[in-house]
Amino acid sequence: MKIYFIYRCLYGEDFIQQSILSVKDYADKILVFWTDTPFGNISEVIYKGITQPIPKPIDRILDRINELELPNLMTYYAHFPDPMNQVTVLINDYVLPNYEKPDLIVFLEPDMVWRKDQLELALKFIPDQISYVKQVELWKTPQFRIPERAKRPGAIFYNMKNLSQVPPTGRDGCPAPVSRVPAIPTLIHNFGFCVSERNMLWKHMLALGFAKLIGDRVPNEDWYEKKWLSWDFETNNKNLEISRGREHWIPCAIPYTGELPETITWTK
Repeated sequence: MKIYFIYRCLYGEDFIQQSILSVKDYADKILVFWTDTPFGNISEVIYKGITQPIPKPIDRILDRINELELPNLMTYYAHFPDPMNQVTVLINDYVLPNYEKPDLIVFLEPDMVWRKDQLELALKFIPDQISYVKQVELWKTPQFRIPERAKRPGAIFYNMKNLSQVPPTGRDGCPAPVSRVPAIPTLIHNFGFCVSERNMLWKHMLALGFAKLIGDRVPNEDWYEKKWLSWDFETNNKNLEISRGREHWIPCAIPYTGELPETITWTK
């Protein structure tokens, strides 16, 4: 079975190597599409009353990718002002016209890392057309996670044997509504809340800058300092969701005792 894994990246230096290493033995090609411009084409963010110019690039993700020196790993610049339908365009307009059509395409974000047994199990449940795996969203460290959230797909699987092209997709690469897309009974680990303090601050500020422009939920400006940076399991562990008015969507973080992916060595 010919398998392509594809990523889209603005930032993601913290876990991109671990993510790619978790799939490399199963991939015919690994295609990383990157940009140095945030959604909404913003060039600055007003944060706490101060205008902050956005650095280009945001972090060292390209350096981290290039350090791997994998023969089947390729990077391409591809900027989109809005994430809606982005994955559809990446596959239909970039991948399929330029490469031999694969049997399966797997889309994932740079903070998502597979455990070997979960990826091998997922590959036994190839969808008729499109499906997704659920995710374990870890919180600040691998010792904690947030409860499973509905409508939060992890990696997306596209069975290209039965698809001539990928249909319209939402911001997460999954056709809407997610409730109508079958879930594969496996899990992928998401380390998006476990990045460095510097990178989490920029993720937060960028979301503040482009949320309204792309029709996304507006974050609480104080979330980084009050909910993430100063988080404590005993004293500050309630209503952790970033979106304004939706704080209860992440009611708390809970201990995580499951096995981590083999490529993760936690040093923070």
